[in-house]
Amino acid sequence: MLLAAGLGTRLRPLTDLRPKPIVPVANRPLAAFAMEHLARSGVRSIVANTHPHAERVEFVLDAARTPGVKLCFSREEVLLGTGGGLRKAHALFDDSQAPVVVMNGDTLFAPDLRHARAEHLARGAVATMILRRTPNPERFGSIGVDEQGWVRSLLGTPNDGRVREALMFTGVHILAPEAFSAMPESGCVIRSAYRSWVDSGAPVLGIIDESPWADLGTVSEYHRLNLELASGLFTWPGVEPRDGCILPASVEPSPDIRQSIVGADVEVRGGVTLDRCVVWPGTTVTRSATRAVITPEHRIELS
Repeated sequence: MLLAAGLGTRLRPLTDLRPKPIVPVANRPLAAFAMEHLARSGVRSIVANTHPHAERVEFVLDAARTPGVKLCFSREEVLLGTGGGLRKAHALFDDSQAPVVVMNGDTLFAPDLRHARAEHLARGAVATMILRRTPNPERFGSIGVDEQGWVRSLLGTPNDGRVREALMFTGVHILAPEAFSAMPESGCVIRSAYRSWVDSGAPVLGIIDESPWADLGTVSEYHRLNLELASGLFTWPGVEPRDGCILPASVEPSPDIRQSIVGADVEVRGGVTLDRCVVWPGTTVTRSATRAVITPEHRIELS
């Protein structure tokens, strides 16, 4: 299950032009990164929920689909939240008795899903949360686990003496078939189903995965991640920088374009230099820029 129905309000004004799942990152749709990792992990059937500009999102994601992977869509006329989205999409799953991997479509994260699934099955969990260590887990809603990895507190409560470490939830989890009976018709899966499971002592497993993780919540974070992909600080299969840039095949590296991402069908006028910029497809750049995100309609300069 690919969660791709969010509004992306924190990423405005970029999401005024394109819904967040298809905002370009390293010249590919953002949600394609999660789809690619699911395919590499052995997933052969994906259901993605969609909401704003659903037809456009579905067209772009279908074009980005890995060959051999089935992709279908659960369109939400009214935004249902993560719990409601899962409940509605459940009817589209190929095998209603198989565990379901859930991934956010707006993060870059490549956890070991094969290992997580094996642990999920071996330990009989109703749900397995992929967690990571961070200096401030409270910022993301801390998840407390005991010495055996069972989740004992959620969003900091209850204050359970068995908790040995507070961790951050990455947004990736695995759900047993019986988990879907706890999904609300609308609302957050954490504050509904997970809250009920943890408070009642149901077997919720936490697995720590230290793979690099990036969230694209703001324009500043979006800009930073693109530059890290271009520089090689953040690596991803198939993203191949050239001289510190990510460029379409038709554009050769030059001294006028430094540490930048340039999309397809971009015109850079003569004498213009780009330094640490992200330029969206179809943009005409008429003046030089440093540390900016440039779209056909916006020029966002970052400090």
